[in-house]
Amino acid sequence: MSSKYYGDVIWTNHALTRLSQRGLTQKLAWTAFQYPEVSTRLDGQGTMEYKRSFGNSVITVIAKRNDRRQWIILSCWIDPPLPGTQDAKRRQWYQKYRQAGFWKKLRMQLFSLLTGRDY
Repeated sequence: MSSKYYGDVIWTNHALTRLSQRGLTQKLAWTAFQYPEVSTRLDGQGTMEYKRSFGNSVITVIAKRNDRRQWIILSCWIDPPLPGTQDAKRRQWYQKYRQAGFWKKLRMQLFSLLTGRDY
């Protein structure tokens, strides 16, 4: 079970939802945030991107400080996505879509609209 406060960091509901959807543990995401191999400033508002490799995967964490100077984790993901997760299914769908011809793309889009599936 993920916690709103973990490792002296505040986790947004969005970040906690993404953890569960992407098969990530809060501990792995926190480790990537605390001990990044690469960190990049994303904007002038202090939003930062932290990346750390774990085997063949890279975990990315987006965070920024609030007015009280506390760190807030905004989002996180793993690349490549873990098999069976929503991100992996989206990636597979997109790869099929890119390789499809015009009529196949049209059918894929219609099927997605009719079923309400968010690939």
